[in-house]
Amino acid sequence: MRELREHNECLLYNILPVHVAQHFLDRSKHDEDLYSQSYDEVGVMFASITGFDEYFEEKEIKHEGVECLRLLNEIIASFDELFEEPYFHHVEKIKTIGSCYMAASGLAPDKQKSMDEWNHLSELVLFALAMQETLKEIIRNSTQRFQLRVGIAHGPVVAGVIGATKPQYDIWGSTVNLASRMDSTGVSGRIQVPEATRRILTDWGFILELRGEIFVKGVSEHQGKVRTYFIRTVRGKMANDGTDGRLAGQTGGRMTLAEVVFSLVQARHKEKMREGNRRFNRTPSRLQR
Repeated sequence: MRELREHNECLLYNILPVHVAQHFLDRSKHDEDLYSQSYDEVGVMFASITGFDEYFEEKEIKHEGVECLRLLNEIIASFDELFEEPYFHHVEKIKTIGSCYMAASGLAPDKQKSMDEWNHLSELVLFALAMQETLKEIIRNSTQRFQLRVGIAHGPVVAGVIGATKPQYDIWGSTVNLASRMDSTGVSGRIQVPEATRRILTDWGFILELRGEIFVKGVSEHQGKVRTYFIRTVRGKMANDGTDGRLAGQTGGRMTLAEVVFSLVQARHKEKMREGNRRFNRTPSRLQR
């Protein structure tokens, strides 16, 4: 019975964020109230793998769709592995929608109280950059030239769990819709944010370039065109005050964002290689006994 309970708890933690899973584990057996939580300061990200849908359609015609799903699974699984990095402990995966990856930052109530204002939003941007570098590594020796198109926005959301037999944690609100539009109206290989998000990221050391004013469905009908920006580089504040000194590198206080995350992704790759070598080296030692 104990093993079954531990197994079920493990499954629950895999399906839901830690603080939400804990809520369900701690509550009374007879408590069937809907779980919901409102937040004022959350970062939301949508990241689409551009070119993948067209690639799938081509392969499907040749009855090679399974091969595409294997590649997509490898990409998504590699994105998921980034959560093992301590840099991203304020970031939470929400779901995948086809070849689009959705994540958010600042959702855990205790983290909202302890975090340094919008620090989690900068972590979300770094997570998006790590995703871009991860995708580059995966397709480095491939004929495919997929890129990640990212949209990020911030603001209030409502989070909740829908469903009983297959519970789904999700977030809703105008912030989610705006982040989705920042992705869908964006440019491959770039991270697009609205004006309000740009102001916060500038304070956190990011340098952004003006894209211009664009029509955003669901917003522009009432408020006019939205001024948006592309994230470009990061200044010394991020390097000096970031979550880990390794992000600073030897850049003299200024670096490209690709440089910021490249060492992170490479460090993960080297650690995997070392772990593989350790497993390989342990086998001969046992044979010699």
